[in-house]
Amino acid sequence: MDFRNRLTEHYGFTEKDWNETVRRFVPEILPARTLFLEKGQVSTRLAYLRSGLMRSFIYDDNASDITTQFFKEGSVVISMKSFNDQVPSWEYIITMEDCEVDVITYERMNELMEVVPAWQQIAKDVDEFKYNALMNRTIQLQTLTASERYQLFMKKQPDILQRVALKHIASYLGIDIATLSRIRKSI
Repeated sequence: MDFRNRLTEHYGFTEKDWNETVRRFVPEILPARTLFLEKGQVSTRLAYLRSGLMRSFIYDDNASDITTQFFKEGSVVISMKSFNDQVPSWEYIITMEDCEVDVITYERMNELMEVVPAWQQIAKDVDEFKYNALMNRTIQLQTLTASERYQLFMKKQPDILQRVALKHIASYLGIDIATLSRIRKSI
């Protein structure tokens, strides 16, 4: 389901609501390996990902990059804390493939929420979805074995397995690449 249909179906968007929305989102094409957000920058924009794949990551104390999230088609690409509170980001967001996105700035989003009140609910729903995903991920990292985490990842995100390097999947699952290789051989 495309962006417009989702907004119409779930939030009762009218033609006027859609037109106000389109005026504020700017389509962009981002080549693979383009930084959408850099650590330390205040996130001044978010994106709706129409096509492609992005990921967020941090560097640990050993300068190893740790994948914190994958964003695929239909996702809202956002560094939530940085965007919502306008504080420096603790993460990077990068394109893994060529991406087509619709981007809106923080200022335009606030303006849009005034003009189309449904966007206030949409923002709350996105925040709640992202928060719940983060909580589920935290619980999985603390309670599931490495093998269980990998099997759950395969079940929930099989398309990503074909699109990213194993090192990014391993870091997302909280395991090293050798452990992931052993798990993959045993399944």
